[in-house]
Amino acid sequence: MGLSSVLNIATSGLGITQSSLDVVARNIANADTAGYSSKTLAQENIISGNISLGVRGLDLRRNVDQFIQSQLRTESAALGDVEVRANFLTQVDQMLGEPGGPTGLDTMLNQLVQSLQELTTSPDNFSVRASVVSDAQVMAQQLRQLSLDVQAMRQQAEDSLAVAVDEVNVALRQLETINQTLATQGSGQVPPADLLDERDKFIDQISRHLDIRVSEEADGTASIFTRSGNALLQGQAVQLSFDHHGNITPQALYSDVAADRGVGTVSLTSTNGYSIDLIRNGILDSGRIGGLIEMRDVTLVELQAQLDELAHSLATSLSSKTVASTAAPAGPPDGLDIETSGLLSGNTITVNYTQNGTPGTLTIIRVEDASELPLSNDVTPDANDNVVGVSFTGGVGAAATALNTAFSGLGLALVASNPSGTTLRIVDDGGAATSDVTAMSAKVTSTATQDDGNQLPLFVDGNASTAYSASLDSGGQKLGFASRISVNSLVVQDNELLVRGASSPQTPLGDTARPLEILDRLTNQSFDFSPASGVGTTTRPYSGTVVDFTQRIISYQTGRADQAAREMTAQDVVVTALQERFQSDIGVDINHELSQLIRLQNSFAANARIIQMADELFDVLFRAF
Repeated sequence: MGLSSVLNIATSGLGITQSSLDVVARNIANADTAGYSSKTLAQENIISGNISLGVRGLDLRRNVDQFIQSQLRTESAALGDVEVRANFLTQVDQMLGEPGGPTGLDTMLNQLVQSLQELTTSPDNFSVRASVVSDAQVMAQQLRQLSLDVQAMRQQAEDSLAVAVDEVNVALRQLETINQTLATQGSGQVPPADLLDERDKFIDQISRHLDIRVSEEADGTASIFTRSGNALLQGQAVQLSFDHHGNITPQALYSDVAADRGVGTVSLTSTNGYSIDLIRNGILDSGRIGGLIEMRDVTLVELQAQLDELAHSLATSLSSKTVASTAAPAGPPDGLDIETSGLLSGNTITVNYTQNGTPGTLTIIRVEDASELPLSNDVTPDANDNVVGVSFTGGVGAAATALNTAFSGLGLALVASNPSGTTLRIVDDGGAATSDVTAMSAKVTSTATQDDGNQLPLFVDGNASTAYSASLDSGGQKLGFASRISVNSLVVQDNELLVRGASSPQTPLGDTARPLEILDRLTNQSFDFSPASGVGTTTRPYSGTVVDFTQRIISYQTGRADQAAREMTAQDVVVTALQERFQSDIGVDINHELSQLIRLQNSFAANARIIQMADELFDVLFRAF
């Protein structure tokens, strides 16, 4: 080997050392840059035949554990989901107030109960009656405000979904551009490391919003799919769209039917024009987007249902009255008559019967909106009754005809008729020993503040003082009732109605019958609450007083908030551990880089010394000639 070869080898060593110094400098400069992975310069020996001619640099390499990276993205999506839930449920917990606290929902109801207790001992005291009215108004106002807050949170989720979808679309378009750049490289070329960092940064952004699966090709291009297999980026990026709604109300619910949907949905449109509703197909079940959808369409809708159920129980517990049946004229057939003149839409008639020796219950509900028929059995909390919806607009005779059709469809040997006026008669099969009507009663809403018993329509639907009867027409009166509940304006104007149940002869102001009845209905009478509120189940609906149900709502939501907080803490531990492990692989180790710097400094000096020595030898050689 001649001096020229030594000089060339040392020069190549000097060049590779300079390139390595450049990499070290970049690593140190980007030590705190998010998403930057430490780089090393690959190098190889230059061999010609069996002789080494020096060294040359290849390309920058990243040390990335793709398995850990994939796990980190999956767990990040789960963390995004639970973070959304924990944040929203914390707001709910604060909104309902601390149990027994000054702003707690149960505190408001307990204050009303205390005022009613005082009323039972001092019904003739104006200030006591005024306190009852005031506390009832505070309770109604609290329910209205909570309902507004729930819908504001649903609107917040709707707005956040729009932002999240936009962020995913931006990231997908950026990735499409990066893929195009990577694909233009020559075959077999190693992808540029810095461009792969940029690619991973956008993939990580998407993984916080969606649970995704990533497929990477040898040239560095990436394809992205949802966990269910829908392509988000495969050559070209799809377009996600969200039809944002700006006025979320209790009636604005998600529906698979576009015409009935009151909130936005996320749709995927591929490059060939194929479109799919991702929410309807249950694809978005994790990530921030999945969490926001769950909050908007499930959790907060359920909370609204709980508030509506509470408002419903407040109104109906105080305003409803039971209409007893009377025996039909001696048969056979044998049966019972009931007066239906006070039956409002949503009011019920309960029929107890035996069929072939087996007892059963039939619940007849007045429904005037034909589009709501037929009714399902889960309309009522009773898991064992058969439910029949009937219109009374055409008279009791027409209602009886409709009932007979329903009886036949249920296989019941019962017969309904209208003997006169507004009387409904239901009888057995006339001695065939197949069926017997054992009991019948109606639960109707009293709209009168006097001369109709000791019940009192204290709470009504809206400022117009519309009677609340839990009507099922036009989507149902219960839906959103908490946002409309008000105190009857007649009682506000004349608080003596809290005591005077009769006008002629007028009930004395010192009479305690009505105050005791109202208090008893709130604190002692037990009701079955709808499982649709999330409290209780269809097979075992929650049963208790109005006060009990209020406390159950608060404990239920507090428990959910605590559970979500624990889940977030646990998931954060998992993600943090994966991040630390992943970062230890790709992160810049300053101490390591400084040691590399010293090594390269020595290498540079050594190569420079070889060049210097070769130069001196050349001088000696030239002087010799």
